[in-house]
Amino acid sequence: MSNEQSLESLASEVLSEMVRLLGITAEVSCGELEGKRLKLCLDSGNAGRLIGRKGQSLESLELLLNRILKCANEKNPWVPVEVDGYSTGRTGGAGPRRRGERVDNEKFTCLATDTAKEVKLWRKEKKLGPFSPAERRVIHMTLKDDEEIFTESESIPGESGRKYVIVKLKGA
Repeated sequence: MSNEQSLESLASEVLSEMVRLLGITAEVSCGELEGKRLKLCLDSGNAGRLIGRKGQSLESLELLLNRILKCANEKNPWVPVEVDGYSTGRTGGAGPRRRGERVDNEKFTCLATDTAKEVKLWRKEKKLGPFSPAERRVIHMTLKDDEEIFTESESIPGESGRKYVIVKLKGA
């Protein structure tokens, strides 16, 4: 068994056990990030409990999983966890995007649709960001045809270029 396969099986096994101990039924599957890096995906009817408010439960679950994997082998890379398409955005990568780099459209499309679901569910606006103009554009374009939601950008005092995106219910 290769090192990659052992990481995949260990990570899946550990995450399955963590979710089971939480009393939540979920199916664990393995996916790939760009560059053939491992990503774990959870599919559950209790996605809200796994994600938590503002993704805090998912962040904690992901952190705990990765601490366990690091204890098993210090060289193990960061393994991101996704719940029903929602992720923390942490990939263990290089950090913020630099000027001239391409925007990860899939990431911002998922962020926009997940945020729209949250706004509809909780009936409360949500502020995202701050983001560059290109990143904001992906969010605005993704939600422009949603009949229940609208988006607007909010400036950050003393900062040019980067702004927040506010996702709101129409008529609220």
